[in-house]
Amino acid sequence: MKVFIPHNHRRCQVCSQGFFADGPICFEAVGVHEASSKYEAFAKIVPTDKVEGYDGIMQGGIVTTLHDSAMLHCLFQNSINAMTVSLTSRFHHPIFIGQELEVRAQWVKSRRNIHFLESKITQDGTLCSSAQSQFMS
Repeated sequence: MKVFIPHNHRRCQVCSQGFFADGPICFEAVGVHEASSKYEAFAKIVPTDKVEGYDGIMQGGIVTTLHDSAMLHCLFQNSINAMTVSLTSRFHHPIFIGQELEVRAQWVKSRRNIHFLESKITQDGTLCSSAQSQFMS
């Protein structure tokens, strides 16, 4: 199921304009557990040289931006409009340009109007980067 994007987010330069790859990212939603009403958001993309830092490697700040985008779309799928309060990313392995990657974000919990999420980026089954964030609605 394709993630619904709110009208006020449709012009986002990161999500909608081919920032990471040759076209916009198409995030999909998948149910995490039958007992849970929360969804994960995931996408598969092939990063192009537009996001290259070192030769053949995705630039770290852009990796963090991809985490932020995935977590935001996870919130959208769960009918939550929010803005990033904090985001911490960790780099485990380089992400190679021209090779498909998968980014997956999941809701962890909410407390009042603060939402906690996690995200992982993998490439060929290898964990390349992980992130944790807080969003405020």
